[in-house]
Amino acid sequence: MVLCSRLGLRAKYVGKVGGDEIGAFSLESIASEGVDVSDVVAVEGVTNQLAMIIVDGRNGERTILWHRPPEIATRPDEITASKVAVGRVLLVDGHDAPAAARAAGIARERGVPVVFDAETVKEGTAELVRRTDLIVASSRFPRLSTGVDDPERALRALLDEGPSFAAMTLGRDGAIAVTKDGTTIESRGYAIEAVDTTGAGDFFHGAFVYGFLQGWPILRTLDFANAAAALNCMAVGARGGTTSLERILDLMESGRRV
Repeated sequence: MVLCSRLGLRAKYVGKVGGDEIGAFSLESIASEGVDVSDVVAVEGVTNQLAMIIVDGRNGERTILWHRPPEIATRPDEITASKVAVGRVLLVDGHDAPAAARAAGIARERGVPVVFDAETVKEGTAELVRRTDLIVASSRFPRLSTGVDDPERALRALLDEGPSFAAMTLGRDGAIAVTKDGTTIESRGYAIEAVDTTGAGDFFHGAFVYGFLQGWPILRTLDFANAAAALNCMAVGARGGTTSLERILDLMESGRRV
């Protein structure tokens, strides 16, 4: 949502934070970037989720130690159309899969396309997939979800569940996607010196949403998302310093591919 806001879109986050200082800090950090947080609930008496991130200084790869209290999970009965169907696209993740599936169903009923940032498989994930228009998954999700080892075949198996588009991110190697008409699209990653890969996937998804809303061809949208993710890896932190439309387009035009 922060990247979408930086790129000039109006972005809104729906969810919960803990009622402690860390929760307040988290909320302020995205609000200060222009993200609408009017539908975020602070749960009093509960600590916020917290991640400790260990970054390998040799290549920027990271390991995340994460704790999330169950009290800050969003429940399906807390999802309403006024929260999730007021924009041009709905981006969901799979942390609270039943609530995300309800949100996706409401959005699609109202003609709002749904993009699913898919990483893990848990209760409710299958229903969320069925209610999704475009899946942009981690490299492991298609295999975990379908049981198919071959990446391209696994993506096609996801399409059989209902979405019209399925893609997976491949880290520095870029991304691969398949469409309902049988087309396979590959977008190579960009050659940069990675400092910290934290948040690269999130920037990829934010940039993908931006390209989708511009009506760009799929390959250009994937290239744009890869470039945004690469730039995010060039500075410490999940939001990678300053990322602008101009910087992303400059990297795309440089042709510095892996």
